[in-house]
Amino acid sequence: MEKTKLEMDFLDTLNKISKISLDNPKPDLLPSEIQAAMENIISQNVFTSKDGDFIAVGGARVITTNISEFEF
Repeated sequence: MEKTKLEMDFLDTLNKISKISLDNPKPDLLPSEIQAAMENIISQNVFTSKDGDFIAVGGARVITTNISEFEF
């Protein structure tokens, strides 16, 4: 089984990184779409961290994990 997630890094007011991850992102997402969504999250002040509001995009990545389960 393969699992995919989109992980987004945001910088907060103390310049610390906060991560948000979403399971099963669309496979054809473009970097520009991810950046636009992240900038929208920041401008709408949708999320905050314990250290303050998100103020900048830090980066993003798509992570794919292969899982092999064993039955006994």
